[in-house]
Amino acid sequence: MSYFSSNPDLFGKRVVKYIRCSHDDQVLHGDTLEAQNALLDDFISANHMILVDTFVDEALTARKKYTKRKEFVRLLDGVKAHDFEMIIFTKLDRWFRNIGDYHKIQEILEANGVQWKAITEQYDTTTTNGRLHINIRLSVAQDECDRDSDRIKDVFSYKLRNKSYCSGSLPPGLKLDEEKHVIIDEEKRQMVEDMFNVFESTGSKRRAMTFLQEKYHVSLCYNTIHRCLKNPLYKGEYKGDPDFCPAIIAPGRFDHLQQLSDCNVRVRRNNRVYIFSGILICSSCGCRMPGNSHYKKMADGSEKVYTSYRCPSHGISNRCDRAARMKEETVETYLLNNLRTVMLDFIVRYDIAATGQAKRNPEEEAAKIQRKIKKLYDLFMEDLIDKEQYRNEYTRFQEELKNIQTAPSKPEYTLTTMQNLLSQPWEEIYTTFTRQEKNAFWKSIIRSIVVQNNGNMDIHFV
Repeated sequence: MSYFSSNPDLFGKRVVKYIRCSHDDQVLHGDTLEAQNALLDDFISANHMILVDTFVDEALTARKKYTKRKEFVRLLDGVKAHDFEMIIFTKLDRWFRNIGDYHKIQEILEANGVQWKAITEQYDTTTTNGRLHINIRLSVAQDECDRDSDRIKDVFSYKLRNKSYCSGSLPPGLKLDEEKHVIIDEEKRQMVEDMFNVFESTGSKRRAMTFLQEKYHVSLCYNTIHRCLKNPLYKGEYKGDPDFCPAIIAPGRFDHLQQLSDCNVRVRRNNRVYIFSGILICSSCGCRMPGNSHYKKMADGSEKVYTSYRCPSHGISNRCDRAARMKEETVETYLLNNLRTVMLDFIVRYDIAATGQAKRNPEEEAAKIQRKIKKLYDLFMEDLIDKEQYRNEYTRFQEELKNIQTAPSKPEYTLTTMQNLLSQPWEEIYTTFTRQEKNAFWKSIIRSIVVQNNGNMDIHFV
């Protein structure tokens, strides 16, 4: 026996089902995807309707902007294509909890002759009182959702203020005490330090992975090593709080290793390490220049290796006009002859830039831009500016904010490394390095080298 009575006016209508469920709804109200789907199927069967399609947005709140609900966007495409006559869902709050978005979508539905129906509730969009009733229900639902959101944010904010961890799992070397505070797991601390040490000395995440397997007999995959090396909890930071927990790795060193990670060592199938892999940049198109090896048999029967770097955009797609190769020995000789001068120049230029930066107030400038972004959002929501204007201005403000946030701060790690190098004959020590050690050495102080067409090189330090 059907839960619904038949309505002859609905017989033969082409309909689609819209089902939405967030995790909270599943737990608190039992509005599971399966329950909604069963009710909608029963309604379609009782009214002899023709099902065209089903749209399911799982684990998404109705307060989320409708453009972020993928299935909802697909549904709108069907509306505009006139693929069906009616949209059915179980309750109004499955459809929307946002008054502004509801009215925008209602205009689209009316323009395309598509109706909607909440099968367990009665609404009438043809009268003033009916539309008022809908607005009141949406307002209540929106307020309810916002209050829940505020309560959740307050709980998390309280936990963060009390240094309580808000997630479930922690990376190796860290654990929770009885009060949910993150503390160092002394039994695994050395393993974590070894992981960072090996990565810093070799520049290779895979070598760090195999080292841990051999020494500690732990099976951590490459992606786990990658995530661990980037986890700011190891430097004591969480959710923007730099003093959230004790640090295993010094913050300056951790930040330096992130830059090293961005241009990770590449080991080819022939296991040959390229000294400047991930560092050389083509000045014409901005692509990283990978290494290539050419082998030539000598008269005495021995084989000589010629290593060079070339822009891939020229060799593969011919999108770059830079055809010339850069010999590895040319780059190496240039650095050995000029690095001291370039480092001294960098230190002098930084001192001048830091003096000017000290006169500014970055926090005040950032707060001012944040206020402008909020005003811009209000203008967009009030339809006083269109989407294109909003995007352009928002992008501009974000760029200004990024410039302020990335303004030169004292690079303690880099300056200390440079000062140590300048105080000792590192060129002599360098000749004893393996190719792997040379790669790690250059990446410890150099972020990139932009190779000009005339052979000049612009060195950018980490």
